[in-house]
Parts: sequence; C-alpha cells; structure tokens
Amino acid sequence: MNYHSAIVFGFNEYAKQIALQIAPEYPSFAVFVMNESERSAAKAAGFEAALFDLGEDWRVIDEKFDPNSLIVFCALDKDAENVFLTISLRSIFENLPIIALAGDHESAAKMKSAGANKVMATQQITANIITEMLEKPTVTEVLHDILYEQSFLKIAQITVPEKCFLVGKHLHEIDWGEEFDILVLAIVDHQLSATFSFTSKGHHHHIDPNDVLVVVGYDDSIAALSEAMGVVK
Repeated sequence: MNYHSAIVFGFNEYAKQIALQIAPEYPSFAVFVMNESERSAAKAAGFEAALFDLGEDWRVIDEKFDPNSLIVFCALDKDAENVFLTISLRSIFENLPIIALAGDHESAAKMKSAGANKVMATQQITANIITEMLEKPTVTEVLHDILYEQSFLKIAQITVPEKCFLVGKHLHEIDWGEEFDILVLAIVDHQLSATFSFTSKGHHHHIDPNDVLVVVGYDDSIAALSEAMGVVK
C-alpha cells in the first residue's frame, strides 16, 4: 500500500535519520516530540515538531491526517514509552501501520504485543545503517519489505568464528546473494573498536575472526549461512 502521510515520534539519532530519509517520500509529514530539547533538535534539522504527551486522545491525528493513508514510526528514547505510545495509538486506530524501535529482543516482543506491525531492534541496526540502506536503491526495496509488507525478512548479526571458511577472505570474494541468498549491509571490525564498515565502503575488508556481519535475509537463509560459518548456537 502507498501511504500519503507519515509521522515520526521522537527525535533522537535514530528518529532523526528516519525522518531525514523518509520525509521527502510523503506529501504530508510530521515530527512529534515529548520535550523542548528534541523540539529544538528537530528545528535545527529543518523540521517543525509538535509537542505531545502519552495521555493524548490523538484528535490531532484525525484533524491533520487521513488515518487510512498514514504510517507512523515510534522512535522514542525509552522502550517503555514506545510500548505505551503503541498501545495508545492502537487503541484509537485499529488499522494504523505502526513501526516501532526497540532496544532489545525482549522489548521488541512487548512492542509486538502492544500492537506494532513491525519492530526493529536498535541492537541490530544503527542509525547509520538505516541511512546506508536508504541511500541504495536495491536495499531500499529490501527495507520497504521489512517495514511495510508482511515479509519474513530479518536483519541479523553473525559473529565470524575462529575457524570459519570466511577468515582471510575479502567481502568482494563472496557472492553472498548467489551462494546464500543474503545481503551483507556492513561488517563490524573487532580490531577497530567495533567500527562499522559499510559494504559500499568496506568492499575490500579483510575478514578476521570475531568480526560481525550485519546481514538481511530470510530466517532459513540466515540459518544456512550461520551453519556454513560454523556458528554454534
């Protein structure tokens, strides 16, 4: 479904990157924040932000947007606030697509129970990866599937074991799509203080033990790659 409006709740670094990338895609876009600090940050980034609290009756949404063509991103600082926000929105808007960020898998499960359609764990995806993904047309389609469609695509981190067949190879030597049906977004170099090397920048990265691959794929493809790498569950 094509949505004509979008709202991002919050303006931390994750919310900022989401807002910067998706705002041009929607004729109607808004940022809602809970404090003046984030409101100032949003203004500095070029967005007018409206203040809200978790006790809202959400008449403002009915007044300014068509809920039938609206999608929202819950990206507040605290997981508990995102859960409460999701519950609040879902209680008013039964069919509203809600994308929520969660700090870990436990919080992600709570978000789903609260009514979120999709949940993205910030332990698995950084704001920079969001930016990187949205800058690449082919990856944008993948992200679209993850966020908007009933897709089973997942983002996962896989640590390279000591005796893995990948050790000593470069990223470009592996045809990840053909061999594993996987898209590698980034690699975390354990020797560089866990610095991300994105696939566009780390094409010639030398894979070492304990490096971390950040990949997108279906559960079975991720499981097959993990098994081939010798990852012990």
